[in-house]
Amino acid sequence: MTRVEQGFLAAGAAGIVLCVLGASLDAKAMLGAWLPAALFALSLPLGALTVVMVHGLTGGRWGEAVRQPLRIMIAMLPFALILLLPVLMRLDLIFPWTGAGPATLSEKVGEKLAYLNVPFFLLRFAVCAAIWLVLTWMVLGSTSEDSEKAGNGRKYALGLILHALAVSVFAIDWMLSIEPEFTSTIYALCEASAEVVGAFALAILVLAARQAVEVMPGGEEDVALSEDLANMQFGFVLTWIYLVFMQWIVIWGGDLPDDIHWYIVRATGGWQYPLWLLIALQVAAFAGSLNRPLKRSHEGLIWLSGVVLAGHFVDVFWRIRPPLFVGGPFGFWRDVVAWTGVGGLWLAAFLFLRRRPDRIAWWKREVVHG
Repeated sequence: MTRVEQGFLAAGAAGIVLCVLGASLDAKAMLGAWLPAALFALSLPLGALTVVMVHGLTGGRWGEAVRQPLRIMIAMLPFALILLLPVLMRLDLIFPWTGAGPATLSEKVGEKLAYLNVPFFLLRFAVCAAIWLVLTWMVLGSTSEDSEKAGNGRKYALGLILHALAVSVFAIDWMLSIEPEFTSTIYALCEASAEVVGAFALAILVLAARQAVEVMPGGEEDVALSEDLANMQFGFVLTWIYLVFMQWIVIWGGDLPDDIHWYIVRATGGWQYPLWLLIALQVAAFAGSLNRPLKRSHEGLIWLSGVVLAGHFVDVFWRIRPPLFVGGPFGFWRDVVAWTGVGGLWLAAFLFLRRRPDRIAWWKREVVHG
């Protein structure tokens, strides 16, 4: 283990210790800070799964270039699922519908209790986790040559359908049901597009950290690989921005009080500042992606991808954290230790797999050759 990996591991371990201390003082407040960090850690492998399977259907040099960073992220999925266990142990501290009788809930939420109940919630999560683990096993056991074999297109198409269903159920259960009065038929698509944006941006950053992609050939003559990657990223960002904007305009234009309240919570009490930062990052990513010289330069590509990844981070924090936050400005110490714990351990494991890519699919090789 390198010194950098040891440093991240130490930081992560210290963060976890402080999280345990914070949970002993106020478990509800600590889990409210832990959940956004855990969901962000899970969003990256889920987004990577989407991109790899899409590339398995379409092909292209852009996907071959970022295949290895995406595979490393996918290999982090079991670890990310484990991060959700603390919340699973105390669902009642996060989700207001757990353990509550219909008489204590609004009529709108009471009508949803046939779906929103703990046994069914746990069953759905188990099914989603099983789907993702099977897809991880499938994707990590495939080589770039396997993606080109006849018949694999149907495998990836079926995988994308199952993955889309799992992400939709997970987004409803773990995000929307934090505020069960809120209803959005497009929220799962917003979450899926955000996952893809974050995973692809991180993959570009990892690739650009070791290679001069601006001098590598792209898919067409006189087009650099960096430009191809930036254009793909731009397409993902446009989809993300469009879906988020459509959700807002439909809810706000429809004048739906319960749904508008979701935005009011996230646009008042200081949460308007992360919102403004998110909008600024999206505008910067949009404007920068229209600049061809920027996309064809090494520093420009890193800048663009860094802005996009930062936007994904702010987006997850802004969507999940406000309704769970307690304690005033000093309550943010819980967020610091939660993100330090999750981020430190995640980065230590990610860097280890990046240095030892032979460990990514070791279990499948043992099954096949054992």
